[in-house]
Amino acid sequence: MVKPHDICDIDLLTRGEVGSKDREIALTKIRHLCELGHEPVLAAVVKLKVRSKSRLELPAIAEASLDLNGTPIRAHAAGHSMSEAIDLLVEKLTRRLRRRRKRFENRRRQKINRLRNKSNYENVHYEESSEERGEQPGYSRVPAEEREVVKHKSLAMRPVTLEEAADEMDQLDHGFYLFFDCDYDIDRVVYRNGGGLLYAMPTINGENLPGDTRPPILPSSLVLNHLPLEDAKALLDVGEEPFVFFTDAPNGRGQVLYRRFDGHYGLITPAN
Repeated sequence: MVKPHDICDIDLLTRGEVGSKDREIALTKIRHLCELGHEPVLAAVVKLKVRSKSRLELPAIAEASLDLNGTPIRAHAAGHSMSEAIDLLVEKLTRRLRRRRKRFENRRRQKINRLRNKSNYENVHYEESSEERGEQPGYSRVPAEEREVVKHKSLAMRPVTLEEAADEMDQLDHGFYLFFDCDYDIDRVVYRNGGGLLYAMPTINGENLPGDTRPPILPSSLVLNHLPLEDAKALLDVGEEPFVFFTDAPNGRGQVLYRRFDGHYGLITPAN
């Protein structure tokens, strides 16, 4: 059988007590995914980590990052055992690769139809996964008074449309995505709720939200909060959402404070 493209070497990083059998299984399954793809994989990194079992129910973490012809495809999963985490990781990556190809094919068909002056485009049906229904690995339990902002990302956000931001969120395996909306010149967040539905915030009156090439994106009841970081932490601790969209900057740029798997906070801010 002739492979459609060359397969890159896979970098494997481990932390904690990861057995040699689990390492071999992870490399074999990720390499198999790379071989089945229809685009060249320029780089691949797999991370396997076993955390202390004393404070959490799902100690095994498996992560992967594929450079798919210049586009990052990432996924992570947690399990009771490393083999379980690896299987879940492979399932997530498989869904992302299939979804990427479906969207590419669907948009190509739409482009052809537009050239033929057709107005009705074929909708793509996406089977809802357990991940899209909001099932996420558990967090480490850290008392609120001990939680700290242990990771601060400053992003140079290029202007994108809401639908492009939703695609990027899915490709990166994130539950939310902070972006600069090029149609309205504001910072926004697209996210999945616990039921797997897609939402955009803040809501813009009269906006025609995307819904014909993906599951529909719905207007969110959440708003941009104007409050200092300490108050954002308090709001995150008492609320049901996994993040808080807020601003305390003089320029009014939106920021996201979120809960990390280790129980602490992460902070995302625009670079400009």
